[in-house]
Amino acid sequence: MLTNGLLKVPRPRPIDIRQAHEQVFSVKPFVPYHFSKPYTCGRVRALLIGINYFGSEGELGGCINDVVTMLKTLERIQFPITECCILVDDPGFQGSMGYPTRENITKYMAWLTHDARPGDVLFFHYSGHGGQCEAEDDSFENYDQCLIPVDFDTAGSILDNDLFYLLVSPLPSGCRMTCIFDCCHSASMLDLPFSFVATRDMSSGRQGYTMKCVRNNNFSHGDVVMFSGCTDSGTSSDVHNPGSDAGGAATQAFTWALINTTNLNFMNILCKTRDLLKSKGFKQIPQLTSSKPIDLYKPFSLFGSIEVNQRQMSLIPQHLPPPHLYPPPQQQYIPSQQYPPPQAECVPPQHCLAQRQHYIPPQQYPSPQPQYVPPQQYLPSQPQYVPPQQYLPSQPQCVPPQQYLPPQQFQSIQGSSSHPQGQSAANQAPDSKKPKPKRSQYPFEFYSKK
Repeated sequence: MLTNGLLKVPRPRPIDIRQAHEQVFSVKPFVPYHFSKPYTCGRVRALLIGINYFGSEGELGGCINDVVTMLKTLERIQFPITECCILVDDPGFQGSMGYPTRENITKYMAWLTHDARPGDVLFFHYSGHGGQCEAEDDSFENYDQCLIPVDFDTAGSILDNDLFYLLVSPLPSGCRMTCIFDCCHSASMLDLPFSFVATRDMSSGRQGYTMKCVRNNNFSHGDVVMFSGCTDSGTSSDVHNPGSDAGGAATQAFTWALINTTNLNFMNILCKTRDLLKSKGFKQIPQLTSSKPIDLYKPFSLFGSIEVNQRQMSLIPQHLPPPHLYPPPQQQYIPSQQYPPPQAECVPPQHCLAQRQHYIPPQQYPSPQPQYVPPQQYLPSQPQYVPPQQYLPSQPQCVPPQQYLPPQQFQSIQGSSSHPQGQSAANQAPDSKKPKPKRSQYPFEFYSKK
């Protein structure tokens, strides 16, 4: 229900945090752009959500454009995202993982902080509707803040209490997260313990501003910094710049401060965003909250641990509860129901060993040998490459001794002619001048002996 620009919604049912963490195995992030200098101290994850609520009474015009603007800004400053997920209610948006329903938002928030480690850098951006609902009786607040998913009419909203357990509570020490909420009622959307409290007419050059402890619980091991578009009782507006698409005022102010200024501290960033919105006639006042008391005059960065104001160290409890892990570390990588049961994949003690001896006898191992080395297949190929029979018939063709036997015909004497048959007298003329043996000699004796 929208009343005077403020969205009042019924109190939703709590979110099953453990179930949300069990669904993160189906998330498939992507790398949105290329960067020159990778971050080597851990992973860099980003989750961007933009909801325009097309066709509804509270339709917005610039939330999906805020996702595009934020992604281009991160690329321009070379923020090295290695895992990115996007949720928008536009099916034609390139890179969108799905509609920003209540179930999808909680699942992807759980993915963002799942298995977080020291050195990891996380970034979260939300642009859409924010609302309020009545707080519980034991709360010191009159209202709880909540996010409005695209299916809030049927599924309900997402409380700030659940947002704390999804995004802040699981973070270990040394893990950094930066969150930007461009929505109404967003100052305490994460219920962080420290907040910057000052008037609109503050000056970035003035020294002495500090963070204020606004609650005595919800302390975290991780380092969380949150920029919001307005106070808990305020509203966030869309900007319609000439020649450009509509967008959230807080998103445009924050991205402008990141791109057009250098060497800023936290105080500069906050003052630049407030001054920019004030110059354009907006009444909303961006807010800054954190998990630890930030030294506002230290350089601003999306990386590394928060530099704490030493004068406010006593405000941080010495003994913090361990980070919540959903599920516990021993079961983080156990597949869900769509995979085989873990009992079949594990190797418990002696019970499985007995089954191995029964189902895998040693006789099964020699059988694969003839399949891989069949000697019968290679023996027939030998006569194909070296056929000796092809070369044996060529020997009598090259040296035929029978062709030289006919000269025996000259040993026989027929008639009185001594030259072979077929030769002419002219050819034998020179031989006729030679002296011929007498008939009484050799031939006579030959026949007489015979």
